[in-house]
Amino acid sequence: MQTILERYQKTFAKDRELSLAATQLFPDGVTHDSRYMAPFPVYISHADGAKKWGLEGNEFIDYWAGHGALLLGHNPPAVVEAVTAQMHRGTHYGACHPLELEWARLVTELIPSAERIRFVSSGTEATLMAIRLARTYTGKNKVLKFTGHFHGWHDSLILGAYPPFEVPVPGIPQEVRDTTLLCPPNDIDAVETLLKTDADIACVILEPTGASFGIVPTDGAFLRHLRELTESHGVLLIFDEVITGFRVAPGGAQAYYDVTPDMTTLAKILAGGLPGGALVGKKEILALISMQSEKRGLKMPHPGTFNANPLSASAGIAMLNIVKTGEPHQQANRLAKQLRDALNQLIDAHGLDWAVYGEFSGIKLLIGHGEKDVRAVAFNPYEWDYRKLKGGNDARLLTPLRCGLLLNGIDLASNGGMTTAVHTEADIAKTVNAFAQTIEWMKVEGLIS
Repeated sequence: MQTILERYQKTFAKDRELSLAATQLFPDGVTHDSRYMAPFPVYISHADGAKKWGLEGNEFIDYWAGHGALLLGHNPPAVVEAVTAQMHRGTHYGACHPLELEWARLVTELIPSAERIRFVSSGTEATLMAIRLARTYTGKNKVLKFTGHFHGWHDSLILGAYPPFEVPVPGIPQEVRDTTLLCPPNDIDAVETLLKTDADIACVILEPTGASFGIVPTDGAFLRHLRELTESHGVLLIFDEVITGFRVAPGGAQAYYDVTPDMTTLAKILAGGLPGGALVGKKEILALISMQSEKRGLKMPHPGTFNANPLSASAGIAMLNIVKTGEPHQQANRLAKQLRDALNQLIDAHGLDWAVYGEFSGIKLLIGHGEKDVRAVAFNPYEWDYRKLKGGNDARLLTPLRCGLLLNGIDLASNGGMTTAVHTEADIAKTVNAFAQTIEWMKVEGLIS
């Protein structure tokens, strides 16, 4: 009998050819770290709804959701119509335009912290701006972030994002590293100690549902304590809602948990699946971008070729007009819970040391964690060390699992994925069957018992 990897190599032979060619163009043959895959990735020719299709017509149920940007799935009609119409009007005016006002008004209507807004082109740009403004506003230099939380790849915030968490990221000067303080996730006592002992902290930044959309989850109680602490110490609080904004709820995690930060970074769903991001926050902080701040020598320069470009604005307007109804969230969240429950039942039936968890529309995988009796009681990630959650998967199992799922028509990242508002009950059932078949193949190969 063929192994999973042998079957994968044969089924996706054309993808292998493209991957080999790509290695002559891109490092590792990919354009995003998360798209790297052994022995090679699949290539997608088109997508629609909750589905994607490969080079030879292979159909996949998609749980990548555009890295979280596609709450409405691929090609939602309202977004397609808006973008198509705008294409004929122009993609870049090099000027102000009415759509940027409409887009901004929707954001300020939905996001509680959005007194003022500045558009950028990505989440990384938004967090970069947030840090710069926090330092300018407070006159302090240091940033406190939580281990495992990802806020873009720039120097101040990439530190501690990935395991092994303590290993320095190359290319970042020690002087910059010294301005970033790492704190264990969900440890409010550690935060308090740092705020009491270091008077040079300008801001605290975190993903409000926890590292990587809940791989290491965070709850509302922690957020409320953090808000109280930062206010009492005169430190700005920044929510990175690049993923959670408009996905957890129409107003993001801050609306869901009723905790309002000083600034919020947004991207992904914000631009309806096109490139686009934003920083929102208190008007007195964002006023430091204003030309009026030049008088005090505090003006933060901020150009940006594609800021609020009309194409992204048109997509974002169409998306947010649907998001504000709250209906997409109900469907996505319901199906995600259904899938998590069904997969855990399957795992229990096989007696595997695996777990599937998450909140809202998130699907998180913990594969080969070494504790087979973990399902004897309800799995609670809040009780696990964050190192066992982010970076705790058995790397030997991830490749055959992912390849097996792709062979069975499921495209799910190694650490999980997300549902959208257009996934169906049938998609969930097919996904569970794909896991069941892949588990059987892995057992036959002796990869699991």
